[in-house]
Amino acid sequence: MTYREWVNDSYCFACGEKNPIGMHLHFETTGEKLQAKYVFPKELQGYSNTVHGGMISLLLDEVMVNLPWLKLKEPVVSADIRVKLKRPLKIGEPVTAQAWVDKQKRNIYRMKSRLIRDSDGAVVAEAEAVCFKINIEKI
Repeated sequence: MTYREWVNDSYCFACGEKNPIGMHLHFETTGEKLQAKYVFPKELQGYSNTVHGGMISLLLDEVMVNLPWLKLKEPVVSADIRVKLKRPLKIGEPVTAQAWVDKQKRNIYRMKSRLIRDSDGAVVAEAEAVCFKINIEKI
């Protein structure tokens, strides 16, 4: 199996173009940050008309692990992630997820991210993750 095949077969639930039920995230870099805009559909709700907290966590994790890959061509996986849900998010509200590297030492990245409501700039959630660079040859 080659490096590219392992990393991306375009079927990732969050960013895979081929996944018919996926989120189809698109990322863009802004300075040292990576961001993705998204609108959660009704299918990803928890309580009535409210985005499921696990889906918010998924979005924040995805933007964090994609930053080293897209900016530095270094694939990483999350080993530890902590999410703080600060306020509810309504289904259909546009948001922007942002991630940045807090610290990096050898093969360990300490990442941070936040989810911002586009309408008023309110922070919906924040996350921190410890991510490890993966060595494809050893898999």
